[in-house]
Amino acid sequence: MYTGATNLVAAAQEADRGTAKKPKTTKVLIGSMQLSTYVGAGLGAFLFVLARPLLKTIIGNDSISPAVFDAAMKYVRIRALGMPAAAIIGSTQAACLGMQDIRSPLYVLVAAALV
Repeated sequence: MYTGATNLVAAAQEADRGTAKKPKTTKVLIGSMQLSTYVGAGLGAFLFVLARPLLKTIIGNDSISPAVFDAAMKYVRIRALGMPAAAIIGSTQAACLGMQDIRSPLYVLVAAALV
């Protein structure tokens, strides 16, 4: 998804070369952010709902302590809640790279680290 955003934004920017408002670049950027929102929300919901069976499949046996399993469940569910934001940030960084802007992704990473 990120590679696609980079390539699509770069192609749209090339098509918008010489125009002031850059309508194609804007549409592609908004579209990639919307798609990443939907994919991130879907994947996050999938992980949140199916955390227990997925963890049992990964662990493979019932010899793990219930306290450790509960902690792993909390971890997976917290990570699932952040999945939409992670997808949006990744697509936005990829789009910035497609626009040959290398500073904005750095600022986004710093802002995300502070939050």
